[in-house]
Amino acid sequence: MNITKRRQYVSRTILLSIVALMVLNACVGKRETKPTLTSSCNIDWQQQAGISSSDVPNPNVSDGLHVLVWNIHDRLLPGSIFSSKGHSEEEVVCIGDLASQYDMVLFQEAFVRPVQIAQYTKHPWADHPFFLEGGGGDQFPLRLVCEICLTPGLLMLAQEKPGWVYGEPYRSFAGRNTKLDKADESFSKGFQLVRFPEFWVLNSHMDAGRGQASRDARASQAWQITAALKWYVPSTAPLLIGMDSNLKPHRTKQDGGEQDGKILQTFLKDNDLTLVLQDGPDIIAVRNLQIKNSHVLNFKETVLSDHNALSIVIAPPSSPE
Repeated sequence: MNITKRRQYVSRTILLSIVALMVLNACVGKRETKPTLTSSCNIDWQQQAGISSSDVPNPNVSDGLHVLVWNIHDRLLPGSIFSSKGHSEEEVVCIGDLASQYDMVLFQEAFVRPVQIAQYTKHPWADHPFFLEGGGGDQFPLRLVCEICLTPGLLMLAQEKPGWVYGEPYRSFAGRNTKLDKADESFSKGFQLVRFPEFWVLNSHMDAGRGQASRDARASQAWQITAALKWYVPSTAPLLIGMDSNLKPHRTKQDGGEQDGKILQTFLKDNDLTLVLQDGPDIIAVRNLQIKNSHVLNFKETVLSDHNALSIVIAPPSSPE
C-alpha cells in the first residue's frame, strides 16, 4: 500500500512539474533581458506595406505633432513551445525605426521589449504601466509565474514630458471561456491616461474575441474609460484617444457587429469625441483638436504586425483644420 501511494505521489509530482513548466513557457512570462536592441533593420518594410516617403513624417518640416497608433503584436519571444510567431529582434528594430520618426507613439501589445524599444527610439519620455492588482493577469497562478501578465502591453512614447500619468486596469474581462472569447485573462488589459501641457492622451487595448462574454466585457471597459475621463479630464479639454478597441461594427449582426457599433457610438457620444480614423478594431478619436493628414499604414500583411498602423498630425492651434 505504501509503495502504491509513493508511486502515485511521484507520478503526481512529475505531472505537476510538467504542467508548471508548460505554463512558464506558454504564458509569455518572459521579457527580453538584453539592455539594448543591437540588430539592424534589413527588411524593406516600406515596400512591403506600400508606404511612400510622403506617408511618414519629414524631419525637415514642422507642420504639427505627428502621432502613430499601432498594435505591434510583440507578445511572444521567438522559440516559444506554443508559437513560432514571436518577433525577431530585427523586426522590432524596424518597428523602432518607424516609431523614431513620430513625435508621439501609442503602442499596444508591447509586452516583450518595451524598455528596449523606448531606448532605441530615443524619445525623451516613455511609460509602460504595470498593474499589481486588477485585470485578468493577476489571477492565480498567473501572477506567480508571469510578470508580463501584470502589464497591459501599453507603451507610450513622446518628445514632450507629461505633467500627470495614470494607469487603470479593467475590472471586467472575458475570462476563460470559449474559443470565441479567447484568453483575455492572460494579460491585465487596461488604459493609460496622460496629461501633456496642451492636451490629454489615452492609450488602451480592450478585450478581443467575438463571443458574447467579450462583447459584454468591451461594453463595461468602454464605460470604465468614460467614468475615468469624466472624473479626471475637464469636459472641454483637448483629448486624443488611440486604441485597439476590438470593436468591429462592420461585422455581421450574428458576429456582434451591431453590438460593437452601439458600444462605439455610445462611447464617442458620452465623451464628445469625433472618430478621426478607424481600421478594423483600431481607432483614433479626438475632442477639441485640429487634425490633418490622417491615414492608414498597411502593415497587416507584413512581418511587423497583424494590425495596420494609424497615423495623424495634430495641427497647431493657428492652423486650419
